[in-house]
Amino acid sequence: MRSFHNRLIAVAVICATPFSLAFVTEAEPGFPIASSDYVSAPLPHPHFPKTLNCKLSKGLDITVSHLTVTFNKEGAKKMPEGGSWHLAGATFESTGDLVIGGEDIAAGKYALSARKSKLGWELTLHEGPGFSRPKKDGVVFALKTECTLDTLLFEHLSCDIQPGGDKENTKLFLDVRFDTMLARVLIEIPEAPKK
Repeated sequence: MRSFHNRLIAVAVICATPFSLAFVTEAEPGFPIASSDYVSAPLPHPHFPKTLNCKLSKGLDITVSHLTVTFNKEGAKKMPEGGSWHLAGATFESTGDLVIGGEDIAAGKYALSARKSKLGWELTLHEGPGFSRPKKDGVVFALKTECTLDTLLFEHLSCDIQPGGDKENTKLFLDVRFDTMLARVLIEIPEAPKK
């Protein structure tokens, strides 16, 4: 019985050792400090490059990239109707042709912007890198955008590709959130021509 008791104590000590180490760390050999004295590393600056890559099907990828910046409310108020915000250098790239916001968009990489309208914002695509402005003689795709001004607060810009619906009625959306606004655009995948 004593042997069983000793084994039980040994198992308890082995199991408790990693748990006890969670409360003590070593700054330098021989100088243990309590976890309450531990100072964590500072968080990274909130403005960092973010890339989302969605593999939708074999050979069809969508990639959205941008910086995670905050929304300038005062600047947006002063912006004239028709003025564009580059969405922190946002880009939209697809390996296949798509219909985005009712516009036929060929496979490729585009700058993604938000243009101020009477009722909020509409998303646009144009050729060029992020942070670029549409050329006067260039093509700008104005995407049919559903804009909601009073959603949950997003402190930093967030561009996302979101599925919607169910198995029988699946939809795909490009969602751009900044402050309490959501700009949503339907993405459609054209059917492949029948052979």
